Amino acid sequence: MNHLDWNEFVKNVSDYVGVSAEEITRETDVFDDLYLDSLGLFGLGSHITEIYQLNVPLSMVATVSRAGEIFDLLNEKGTPMEKKA
Repeated sequence: MNHLDWNEFVKNVSDYVGVSAEEITRETDVFDDLYLDSLGLFGLGSHITEIYQLNVPLSMVATVSRAGEIFDLLNEKGTPMEKKA
């Protein structure tokens, strides 16, 4: 487990999608509430994994639809990225 902070995660998502952090909960639907399509979800995933320097299998990202699921996926399945030399 990576012990990520929910409030920090929400701020990062908010900055990317342009939706107020106060509107984002664990149940927020990334498609209906954050107005993302599948490509937008991929972009959000890339943005978030870069911030936290974590790798997450893309096959798992494709199965999420709620903000809390993304957070849990990063927290539970994210593995540290290798440092670039």
